[in-house]
Amino acid sequence: MPDLAGAYHDARLAMAALARDAGDEANDTVVPACPEWTVRDLIAHVTSIASDLAVGKMPSDLNLIAFWDDDMSRRREEFIDDALARRSDKTVEQLLDEWDTAATRLEAMIRGEEPFPSASPPLVEWIVVTDVGQHLQDLQGALGKTEYRDALATGLSLRSYVEGMRFRAAHDKLPALRIRAGTREWVIGEGEPVATVSGDPFELARASSGRRSPDQIRALNWDGDPEPFMPLFYPYGLRESALVE
Repeated sequence: MPDLAGAYHDARLAMAALARDAGDEANDTVVPACPEWTVRDLIAHVTSIASDLAVGKMPSDLNLIAFWDDDMSRRREEFIDDALARRSDKTVEQLLDEWDTAATRLEAMIRGEEPFPSASPPLVEWIVVTDVGQHLQDLQGALGKTEYRDALATGLSLRSYVEGMRFRAAHDKLPALRIRAGTREWVIGEGEPVATVSGDPFELARASSGRRSPDQIRALNWDGDPEPFMPLFYPYGLRESALVE
């Protein structure tokens, strides 16, 4: 089992350092990967996830990996928007203080030192690491930074999204796809793969989380037709514009 708590902790500290260095610009700097959010909003989001999980506020019936379910996606977005609205008057520093307090308990839960609240969704420890691993890169992209590209949480997020792809491929009855990221390889679906996509682990992590346009997905190293598998790369809806990081 990978060190999920350590991965979360390191990504959290990296995001806090980046946000503090941004200073007042954090209030107005748009996050290209999440264009409806500023840097402050992004910090509010990761803070709210930690706080709500630590005290059991996340609805137990909110399935966070049923990406193909439109109703579940709507409920997920409503939950996220409500959490942001409740923190709309907080400064970045206040948000980081809240995150630090909540994360002390959350990281203990991820380590197994105390149980998650009974209402927590399945695989919650993987969900929070995946979330912070991707948002660390979102933050770096907004601020023009690259020093944390090798963050363990980001690497682990690829594994999470591949498993999400597996669920979606089964639901959509897609043929098998092989995914090669550096030295790692997965096959999703049954039978012999009809296509293989290969690439740099960072790029595939970003692509699998919906941070690349369809043309960027097609431009990856494909052996076989990418078209049947395009929906797998959009767990949160289609991204039409290219994102270059």
